[in-house]
Amino acid sequence: MASNQQQYDEQYQLLQERFPNESHYQIRRRLRESNGDMDQVRAHLFHREFRNKKMASLENQYGKELDTLQKSYPSSQSLKRSSLLKMFERFGGEIEYIRQYLEQLEKPSDDAPSDPNETKQQQRARLRSKYTVQLAELSNAGFNTKCPCVVKNLEKQDGDVNKVKEILLRRRAAKEKKAALNLKYKDQIAQLEADGVKTKNKRYLLKLLEEADGQIDRVKELLVEKQHKQSSSDSEDEDDGKGDEKSNGSSKKQYEFVADDLDHIKELRAAGFHGNPAKLLAVFHECNDSIELTVARIQKERQEREQEADKRVQQRISLAQAHDAYININHRNDWPSDIEQVYLDGNNMMFVVDCLRQLCLNRARHKTERAIGQLAAAWNEQMRIPKVELIFDSTHQVDQIDSVNVTSAHPTYRTTDDMLIDIARRNDQHDKNKHTIIVTSDRDLAVQLSREGCQLVKSYAWFAHCAMVLTPDLVAEDEPSTEATTKSRKSRYNLDELVHRIAHIA
Repeated sequence: MASNQQQYDEQYQLLQERFPNESHYQIRRRLRESNGDMDQVRAHLFHREFRNKKMASLENQYGKELDTLQKSYPSSQSLKRSSLLKMFERFGGEIEYIRQYLEQLEKPSDDAPSDPNETKQQQRARLRSKYTVQLAELSNAGFNTKCPCVVKNLEKQDGDVNKVKEILLRRRAAKEKKAALNLKYKDQIAQLEADGVKTKNKRYLLKLLEEADGQIDRVKELLVEKQHKQSSSDSEDEDDGKGDEKSNGSSKKQYEFVADDLDHIKELRAAGFHGNPAKLLAVFHECNDSIELTVARIQKERQEREQEADKRVQQRISLAQAHDAYININHRNDWPSDIEQVYLDGNNMMFVVDCLRQLCLNRARHKTERAIGQLAAAWNEQMRIPKVELIFDSTHQVDQIDSVNVTSAHPTYRTTDDMLIDIARRNDQHDKNKHTIIVTSDRDLAVQLSREGCQLVKSYAWFAHCAMVLTPDLVAEDEPSTEATTKSRKSRYNLDELVHRIAHIA
């Protein structure tokens, strides 16, 4: 008993030294609740300390910007300050992106109930009054509209009567099939019940009878096989559970501290190094029991983790910037009218259309380059843009296709990206950039070009605009199924047929 108390006191002393800001009562209470499991207590306290330090760091970094945001955007005051600080960290302190995100949060969801205190009867009455026309149409079609599932499906499908009809017809067919199977295998079911075969799922029993073509012996075999599989899986789960208990027990035994370990931990604490005692000792022994090597190694790992976190934040910011930089081309007239120059990233466009991608995979790259050039020339005959240049990383087909100039970035530049960036940064180009469109889907390239003032269009959007200009018959719009559908129509483009018509490829 004395040795247990001594170990308890040593654990309490170590935790108190490591977490001086925590109250003594909290540390002792945690030790009692965990039955002296120091790892569990340390993990809990370390999490609290890490969270407090992180919030303090974010407060120092973004506190002033957050105060400014709350003054200019009063609705943000309803959110917790910690949540707003995490939001600043996520977007790298970009207030404009944070405002856009807050505006998205404020938009009411279509699926949200109008009144959280609404009862089922009230909700049902509200939906029935909302979909009166659709219910009348379903009733005329012979469906039972008094069933609660009908209005639920109408709400789920945004009032689309045709989709609700399909759902109700599938359910009706399933019920009719079940009734027919019940009638067909009535004698077999009675025989199975007489033989003591009990199944709660009657539908599954009918499925087995249908598979076995009504053979009772075969059904019994299938049921035995299923029971055997269930029993074997249950036994495996029990064995895994026992194995986990054994492994957990062995892991706890591995981390039972002895006097020497406690001395090493005290030395590491004195050196200003903190963390999980078990992990500390493991790293300490891997570093040949050297405190200096241990500290250097963990600091290096910590810096790598911070760099990875910063990299992820920058990637999220770059993705958001790239998304905002592109022009949406949904109709023919969406193309800006003041454009004087268009640069096409040829390598980025090779794998957008299926037929062009197949040519590349079949080692017919020169045909792909020629097809894109011919398509660009036909497109510019209608658009009449003064300068259109198609750039590839490396190509031997450097020539003029009507009004389109085909260029190779190599050997002057390493890639097309380098050439486009250099063009955008030229001194004589700065005033022209706002009248320049670059067609590419490369996000990193898009971010750099948008900073130079260039306008951007995705490769697929350019091909779609070619279809709008050259072959309007290849543009199809999804028609809404009912008048109740409020979703916007989505255009579909047969780009393969577009390339076949214009470039005449086989």
